[in-house]
Amino acid sequence: MDDNTREKKNKKSAAEAAYSFLASRMRTTEEVRRHLESKEYDRDEITETINDLIGMRYLDDYLFALRYYEYNREKKRGVLRAERELLEKGVDKETARIAREDFLYEQKVDEFEDALEIARKEVYIPPDVYGEAPRRREVDERLAAKIARKLESKGFARSDIFRVLDRIKRESGEDFS
Repeated sequence: MDDNTREKKNKKSAAEAAYSFLASRMRTTEEVRRHLESKEYDRDEITETINDLIGMRYLDDYLFALRYYEYNREKKRGVLRAERELLEKGVDKETARIAREDFLYEQKVDEFEDALEIARKEVYIPPDVYGEAPRRREVDERLAAKIARKLESKGFARSDIFRVLDRIKRESGEDFS
């Protein structure tokens, strides 16, 4: 047996490599394609494997996107960040948009309230171990900018960020515009 034949005999098929890659967690179609390409499988074998995985529902970019939005919400992140990350993972823009809309509707998500909760954690100093009541920080330009940066990095829409800052300002009775 020559080296080339022995190498082919020991090498996994593209389907076996894909199953192994999918064993640990859900992946996008593009992630599986990139993985198989990095293993230097034949383009036709990759396409056939991916089509088989889609047919068996092992790959479903829409379902992946829905789960990803749920995961990001658990992590207190906004849908804009999740959508950006989905696009980086190879989910097409239309699938990501539809999944986002379905997620927001089905879960009755109010991103403004989520962002407001995060902002309030920046404004209020929690009680200490000696039972002192929570204290409120002075909401000045510096704290407002910090809150805005934090919310933006978490992927909340600018319109929600401005509404949150306005609400925080009204709650504190301070003007930092």
